[in-house]
Amino acid sequence: MSTIFTVTNEDLNRLSPSEAVDCFRELLWAEATALGIQKNLIDVPSAIYVDDGGIDAEVQDAPASQGQGIIKPGLTRYQIKTGNFSLSGDSDIREILLNRSGLKPRIKTCLDQESTLVVVLFGSDNPEREDQQVISRFKEKLAEVNPGYREAKIEIWRQNHLIGFLKPFPSLALQISQREQARFQTHRSWSQDSEMRRHFQAGPHQEEFIVALRQPLRETDEAVHIHVQGEPGIGKTRLVLEATRTKDLQPLVIYCSAASIFKDSDLMNEILRDDNPFSAIVVIDECDPGSRTYIWDKLQYRGPRIKLITIYNEYERIPDRCLDAPSLDNEQISGIIQRYGILRDSADRWVGECSGSPRVAHVIGENLGTNPEDILREPGTVNVWDRYITGGG
Repeated sequence: MSTIFTVTNEDLNRLSPSEAVDCFRELLWAEATALGIQKNLIDVPSAIYVDDGGIDAEVQDAPASQGQGIIKPGLTRYQIKTGNFSLSGDSDIREILLNRSGLKPRIKTCLDQESTLVVVLFGSDNPEREDQQVISRFKEKLAEVNPGYREAKIEIWRQNHLIGFLKPFPSLALQISQREQARFQTHRSWSQDSEMRRHFQAGPHQEEFIVALRQPLRETDEAVHIHVQGEPGIGKTRLVLEATRTKDLQPLVIYCSAASIFKDSDLMNEILRDDNPFSAIVVIDECDPGSRTYIWDKLQYRGPRIKLITIYNEYERIPDRCLDAPSLDNEQISGIIQRYGILRDSADRWVGECSGSPRVAHVIGENLGTNPEDILREPGTVNVWDRYITGGG
C-alpha cells in the first residue's frame, strides 16, 4: 500500500548524478545515526566530476553492527551510477572497474584490503536471469587482473534495494519523492520558510541551548521527548532548526507546524505500526499541553528510533525534559537591527524595545530601513503582534 512516504522507481530515475550522491550521503548519515556510528568515518564528496579513483563514497573502520547492511564492518567503498546505466554488458563492468592503465586505484586498494565494493544503481532495477550473474561477471573480469580477486566482496544494489533502505527514514523518503513541502517538511524544506531564512544571531545562551538540545537527540537507548517553551518571538522554532542543522540529525528531521497536523496523521499511524522501523526526529510546533500528552503517550515506548521535539509558547511545569528558549543579549539584538543598514548608535537606542526578542528586532530593523514613520508596522502578512497578545490562539 502506497503512502506519502513511498519511494518509487520513477522517483529514483529522476535523480541527477549530484542529487543521487547527495541522497546516498544522507542515507549513510541516517543509517549511521540510527546505529550510533561516528559520522567522521563517512566520506561522500560533493565534487562528482573530478578524478575519484573509481569511488564516490566510503565508510572507514566501521564497527560491527546489525542495521540494514548499508554499512559493513571495516571498510566499504561505493560507486554510484544513475540514468540507464544497468550493468547489462561487459563495457559497463569495465567502466566501473578499469581506467586506461588498469584497475582504478581506490578500487584496487579496497580489494587488496579484502573490503567490500558496492555498486549502487539509482536508475536500474533489471532482474538477473541467473543467480549472482552480474557479480560472477565482475569476478571474472577481476580475475583477469589478479586471480586472487576471484573471491572479492562485491555487491550490486538496484532500485528495489534502495527503496528498502529508505523505508526507515521518512524524511529522506519525502525529499526524494518531492513531497517535502506538504503537511510534513524535511529539514531542507523547513529551512526555506521565510522566517527561517532570516539572519540567525546567537549569543552564549543560545549556543548553550543548542548543545543541550542536541545531546539527547543523539541518545540511542530509548525514545526521547524534549519540550521547548518560551515567549512568542523569542526564537524557539529557529533554535530547534539550528540545533538539528548537523549532518547526523538533519536527515532524520520531519517538521510540522501544528499538533493538529500530526495527531492521527499518516505519519503517526505509520510510526505506530508494529512492523514499521521508522527512525525520525519529529518536530511539532504549536503543540499545546493536551496534544503533547496524547502524542507522547503514543510514542514513548516505540524505542530509540523516535525522537520527539514539541514547541509551545506557554510556560509550564512538566515532568519531561524541558528547555526554556533564552532571550537574546543586547549585543545580539543590536546586531540584528544593524544588518538592515542601521548605524550602531541608532540600533542601540531600540534594543530595549525588543525585550530580547529576535523577531521584534527584525521587525524594527526592517522598518527603520523602509518604514521609519511606522517602526512597529507588521512585515508583509505576518501577524507578529497578535501572536504576542493571543499566543497560539
